[in-house]
Amino acid sequence: MSVAAQPPPFPLVALKTAWRGWKAGVHGINGAISLTLMSVVYWGALAPVALGFKLFKPDPTDRGLGDPRADSFWTPVRITPQDLRRCQRMW
Repeated sequence: MSVAAQPPPFPLVALKTAWRGWKAGVHGINGAISLTLMSVVYWGALAPVALGFKLFKPDPTDRGLGDPRADSFWTPVRITPQDLRRCQRMW
């Protein structure tokens, strides 16, 4: 004796369809809200700070640590003798 699968009752199908529609609609609303908020934060906070850096300090990454007339900032590597004691001591 086999039992045939019966379709779910009508209210469940309707609720399932309504739930999927609700999720799709809310997903679109969330996308619009996040785009709006990120745009406001960018144009209201990040862009003015970047413009201030650009106007008042030419290069924020230049810390003046070397001779600007030097051809290279390369420093030769000091090679220490490698032995077992040196390998066991990390620093």
